[in-house]
Amino acid sequence: MKERLQYSEIADRIRSAEMVLIGIGSEFSPALPELKLDNAALPYEKSEYYSSLGDGDAVICAYKRLRELVGAKPYFVVTLNTDNLVYRGGFERDLVVAPCGSMEKMQCEEHIVEAASVREKILEEIRKLPAEKQKDRESTALILEKHAVCPICGKPLRFHIKSEEGYLESGYLDQWQKYNRWLSCTLNWKLCVLELGVGFEYPQVIRWPFEKITYFNQKSELIRVHSRLPQTASELGERGISVECSPVEFCLSV
Repeated sequence: MKERLQYSEIADRIRSAEMVLIGIGSEFSPALPELKLDNAALPYEKSEYYSSLGDGDAVICAYKRLRELVGAKPYFVVTLNTDNLVYRGGFERDLVVAPCGSMEKMQCEEHIVEAASVREKILEEIRKLPAEKQKDRESTALILEKHAVCPICGKPLRFHIKSEEGYLESGYLDQWQKYNRWLSCTLNWKLCVLELGVGFEYPQVIRWPFEKITYFNQKSELIRVHSRLPQTASELGERGISVECSPVEFCLSV
């Protein structure tokens, strides 16, 4: 495992790769401000916050810098985040898979729909309430019951994210198949495997598979960036590069 490489050297390794595989984890998501609404409405406020971030936000700037580094070479992104900010950095939706879902979407038992119009109507109705009622579970529950309904079948809606009960995996499976096809084309190519801010929330999705991919492709390197958990498997030897810092800081610095 290599440590303490200069950021400029790491940037050169990314630029010199023939293909780039990127994994994004929770450390590459903006810190939430103090949210004001009742717990039942918090996901709506959280979704609104992500969609309202300006282009100057550090996370969005970091994504843009990362996209510049990747350049025109073939890439694919696997993200555990549901904030959708990866697209604001210029990454193409067709080359990103988000197995934990997206706060841009909502779902009932069988349909996945856009969240924006539902979210905006619910927040509008909640903010019409007197201030003391905006954190009242009973008051907000009535609004959710009325407006968080599927426009296709009328069943209750919830956000299309893995932490919600009944998460519909069909929302990402087509992209997952595309990702696996892309992976099958990387063997024997000079592949940069870049892991940014991925902890152990779902190690079977990024951390362990990325190490396995690097182990079997002898032309690849794994660059793992995390503020607390940057260590790579000893089996990777010099092809495992550990960077102990914030992934946002890292991308803004390379």
